[in-house]
Amino acid sequence: MELGLKDRVAIVGGSSSGMGMAIALALAREGTSITICARNEASLRKAELEVARTSSQHHVLAIPADLASSDDIRRVVRGTFNRFGRLDIAVNNLVGPVPEKSFELEDEEWHDDVERHFMSVVRMSREVVPYMKQQQWGRIITRLSMSALMPSNALGGSNSTRMAVVGYTRMLATELAPFNITVNNVLPGSILTDRLTAIYEARADAQNQPPQEIDMEAKKGIPMGRLGKPEEIGDLVAFLASERASYLTGASIPLDGGATQLPM
Repeated sequence: MELGLKDRVAIVGGSSSGMGMAIALALAREGTSITICARNEASLRKAELEVARTSSQHHVLAIPADLASSDDIRRVVRGTFNRFGRLDIAVNNLVGPVPEKSFELEDEEWHDDVERHFMSVVRMSREVVPYMKQQQWGRIITRLSMSALMPSNALGGSNSTRMAVVGYTRMLATELAPFNITVNNVLPGSILTDRLTAIYEARADAQNQPPQEIDMEAKKGIPMGRLGKPEEIGDLVAFLASERASYLTGASIPLDGGATQLPM
């Protein structure tokens, strides 16, 4: 299927590994020029080589940055426009949460969650929208998690701020629809990344069980009987970024193998 992404330009946050890198690779395969960014420069440079092998070195720009920082967001957006001369797609790929109970969080911890999981999306949108409005075309996509709709235990701050992103997405989608700019969220379930593997190994160690048993137990709660692949997240984001999804906006789309049956 031709997605119409050739010669588009995208920013993909948190793209040095895992789902972020899978998203960058999926867009690169469609002919999109990519700015990848992450806090760890060494990992980012490795990702740059991988994306360049998919497209070319000319079509990838790597910028070390913390997208919880407004200054870094401005630097990434301006660097992208200066390099490629346009900006079409912004993918917010939020960092994974840490275990925390909402009633135990101090003000500083709440502030950190809001900055990293909510304000990063607000600030990125604020920076990219003027470029998109000028060209009457744009895509803003945020990778959240299923906790945005179905809160997870002991993830109080993350649950709350991700739900806030869902509300912000709906509002922004309405405001930007007249400019042919869509705004959507992707909600992954259990996706087989290095981070998930580390979580399962830590859980197995704490419960004195083989990691394989933890893995099998997790799959029992997924009707499709397997974990998701990062590439499947990348493919969904590429579709949402494309002309094929031009009438889809304000949505939060689960990709979880049927694990969460939402009420109709």
